[in-house]
Amino acid sequence: MNFLDVVSTLNQVGFYDVVVPWLLFFGIVFGLLQNKQIITDERGINALIATAIAFFIVAFTPAGTTIANFFSTLFGGAGMIIGALLVLMLFAAIMGVQDAFKEGGNGQPPIKYAVVFVLLIFAYLVYANAFGGATSAMISNDTLVTLLTLVFILGVIWIAMQGGGGGGEGGED
Repeated sequence: MNFLDVVSTLNQVGFYDVVVPWLLFFGIVFGLLQNKQIITDERGINALIATAIAFFIVAFTPAGTTIANFFSTLFGGAGMIIGALLVLMLFAAIMGVQDAFKEGGNGQPPIKYAVVFVLLIFAYLVYANAFGGATSAMISNDTLVTLLTLVFILGVIWIAMQGGGGGGEGGED
């Protein structure tokens, strides 16, 4: 029996559908209840409340899908985005772009804002592809182009309002 058989067997008995989401939500709720002491500081009562909430969450099936399918899709897509961003960061390091993230000597803002903007657009495109075009049903191409153009225009206005150059200071006296 290899490891894939073990994973397949765990999947067949519902380990990923029930146990893993239950452990995730139990841990999150119990940790919050213990850390913030919302109701009480007694571990037993917090564990009982976290257990009940975790079972309710596992039983909840939003939009006709299981919680396990939702998290598999979410974390799988997030993994693709993180991998793509890692590749971009490696290319930036190879090209020596890391110096562009430092504050310029003349008070100019670093280009990190433009790089972050490009990375966000890239992350969105990877996200849309990772989820099988799930976002294309929510946002049409025309709407996406309009939004990106609007964001670009607002970005140019924001950069222009930051000052930076000495264009009209003290020259007309």
